[in-house]
Amino acid sequence: MRRAGQRVLFMLLLPLLLLSFAGREAAAAGSGTGKIIMDNQELTMPKGAKIEYVDGSVMIPIRVVVENLGFKVDWEPKSRKVTVQQDGRSVLLAVGSKTAEADGTTLALNAAPKQNNGTVLVPIRFVSEQFGLIVGWDNSDKTVYLSGGSTSGTDISATPAPSASSTPVPALSPSPTPVPNETGSEGEIVTGTAGPTPTPIPGSGGTIVTSPQIMGAVFSENRLIVSATGGAKPTVTKMSGPDRIVVDFPNTSFAADFVGSLPGTAPNGSPQGKLDVTGYPLISEVRYALFSSNPSTVRFVIQTIGTQPYQVSIDDSTGLVTIDLNVVANGGSTTVGPGITGKPVVVLDAGHGGKQSGAVSLTGKLEKNFNLSVVNKVGALLLQEGLVDVVFTRTDDSTLGLQDRVVIAEANKANLFISVHGNSLELTYPNREKINGSETYYSRTESLPLAQVLHKHLVAGTGFKDNGIRSKSLHVTRETTMPAVLLEVGYLTNQGNEAGMYDGQFQDRLAREIVAGIKEYLGI
Repeated sequence: MRRAGQRVLFMLLLPLLLLSFAGREAAAAGSGTGKIIMDNQELTMPKGAKIEYVDGSVMIPIRVVVENLGFKVDWEPKSRKVTVQQDGRSVLLAVGSKTAEADGTTLALNAAPKQNNGTVLVPIRFVSEQFGLIVGWDNSDKTVYLSGGSTSGTDISATPAPSASSTPVPALSPSPTPVPNETGSEGEIVTGTAGPTPTPIPGSGGTIVTSPQIMGAVFSENRLIVSATGGAKPTVTKMSGPDRIVVDFPNTSFAADFVGSLPGTAPNGSPQGKLDVTGYPLISEVRYALFSSNPSTVRFVIQTIGTQPYQVSIDDSTGLVTIDLNVVANGGSTTVGPGITGKPVVVLDAGHGGKQSGAVSLTGKLEKNFNLSVVNKVGALLLQEGLVDVVFTRTDDSTLGLQDRVVIAEANKANLFISVHGNSLELTYPNREKINGSETYYSRTESLPLAQVLHKHLVAGTGFKDNGIRSKSLHVTRETTMPAVLLEVGYLTNQGNEAGMYDGQFQDRLAREIVAGIKEYLGI
């Protein structure tokens, strides 16, 4: 974190930074009647079906919701029973009955399911409790908003509001107003029991200064930095599906200067939009909005690629709140912070991925899959020994640019960068299928010692022909500033090399040798 003087200067510059870093405007909730919005997508209602409000309960078509969650739904016309199944779990409901069964357990319902034009409607509270959904209700246009703690991407948490007559605030994805309480009183936001519970940050208690406000925000140096006044303190929640970090400022509003500095606004005039995250490949977006108007709550959402550790710091002298993502996760992560543990930081880069398949082998196998398999095995061994911090540029079949890989290594101040690939030759290359062997590439002189050590272990691990160490101007080994090498394990256009490279035991042996090379070079 910067020194106090630097922070003061940063806060003074925030309005200018916000103008340059402001992102696209977040989409507001659409108008209309009788709609169900799940994870920003409007669900198609059966013909003739509509959302109803019966005896204090909001009733919605069960099939519409659970089928969009990927659950199986069976309807028995004679008994008028609905069975919902997913992952071995079974829930049984009957039209007209105020009880349901979940895996043999009898459950009491607020209101009995009803049939309307061939569609079975159930109380919204039951949907939230049984399927782990978080539910919001906008009474102005009869719209239900659904999201699920581990199965969806909307950012709606259990923030009570005292009055159902509060002005609806379509925010973030979007944010609904309260659902009428199905016991008769109104003003409660219904939440699924499987939803995450926000964890207050230490030091966030105490008396709130009058009229806390958010003056501005920027995402910089892999940190969300928020300028707050009036003692505004955050509550931070980590969510999944997709992975994101939700930062709420309760009893806080946007300052007038914030409203004027950013173009994105909701229909009620409050700010909402996104901050610029260009250059941070592990952050897909950072968005902000007024989550609740009564009480007023400002929300920021950091949507991440994979789970991300974070650290929260509050500078009372400047009012700056920082959510720092330059932190080491226990057991390794796709991102770590330099100097946190004192261990060397090793970046493992699985070449290609996603839409970039890389080379195609003689039998149609894709290079990207081989690269990822080997890198994951190397990473697992390193994490097991615990001698280094491991950073993966990708851990799944995701698309990643060359510069993105460099950015990840530089942001984590890595000590080593190792990229794994499979080689190939064009169809027109003479004797294409006879060329085989292992090669190690480097670009900068300071990377040569690493190349020498790892190449020795590469050849030992593959048993292939030794094609030597080669200097070549490759983006990932040229643009990184730490020792960096690219390992061409073997030729996918050679029958013998290909057969070995996709063999599990071969990959295990190769991974052990790469780990041995890393340890030898680092002297650990």
